[in-house]
Amino acid sequence: MKKSILFLLAVLVCMTAIARKPGYADYKPLSAFGGDTVAYLDYNWGIQAMGTNSNAPLQQFFDRFELPIRSVDFTCVNGYVLASVRFYIIPYDSVVKLKEERAVLLNKCSLFSMYVYPWEVKNSEDLPDYETIHRSIPELKEKGTVLLPWKEEYKEVIGRYLVQDVQFNWDESWEK
Repeated sequence: MKKSILFLLAVLVCMTAIARKPGYADYKPLSAFGGDTVAYLDYNWGIQAMGTNSNAPLQQFFDRFELPIRSVDFTCVNGYVLASVRFYIIPYDSVVKLKEERAVLLNKCSLFSMYVYPWEVKNSEDLPDYETIHRSIPELKEKGTVLLPWKEEYKEVIGRYLVQDVQFNWDESWEK
């Protein structure tokens, strides 16, 4: 009897683990935080969640992210590959102003998608290369970062690429 109960418990735990979405096992919706966007961002993509959003298409992030993306930084390296993306939940003009002021609060309004592809890529066509993405985002620079107002079309352009991690790196102690 005890063995069968333990077996059923083990099966239940395994089924629960399998049913969870990969990379987002402990995701909680914005409603669970009573509208506290910082708590939502920190819980789902903060330091304690590092590595849980890895090697998954960026589209999985878009499918779960409940806040409006209002502006975005695209960073290319070596003149041929999109290396990172930073999503802001504040408008373009606000990001420009906070960047000029070198405001730490800017981190409170952004998520960083690190390396929009795994470094050990087997097929070069899986890389988010500059030429391919530049056709859809002409403002993209071969080397460096460009800040743009967000367009929903960007989801389609970069959503298929894998990310090593999506991070929210803000801490209240940074403001002091």
